[in-house]
Amino acid sequence: MKRLDRTLAREIKAANGDGSREAKFSLLHKIDDAVKDFSTPNVIRDFDQLLVKHGRAVTAICIAATIWERRERLEGWQLTWAQEVIDLWTTKPKTENGIGRAYIDDGLHPTRICEYAGQFIRLNSED
Repeated sequence: MKRLDRTLAREIKAANGDGSREAKFSLLHKIDDAVKDFSTPNVIRDFDQLLVKHGRAVTAICIAATIWERRERLEGWQLTWAQEVIDLWTTKPKTENGIGRAYIDDGLHPTRICEYAGQFIRLNSED
């Protein structure tokens, strides 16, 4: 079974910062910026550029949140990967909609995330 790559796991832990309120809001601001950029049907075309712009940790959180929110339509090891990322995102909002804050509203069919983010997920997984 594929699991989250250890290097990406360390990056996500580092992105959480020191756990302070300032660190939490800093990461949430980065996530909000990424969500704005990713939330377009053009994400299929622009994914690699947006990954470079927002970094692996923030991108992973957004992908994981989107996969998790679409879990009724998806199956497979991507759900395990997404859960591992979400578990590492310790500064996520504690509200009911906390994970949804990082949701990519791309306007595409729910399974299309596996097309444009599939390579990223595979490259950041290990057996």
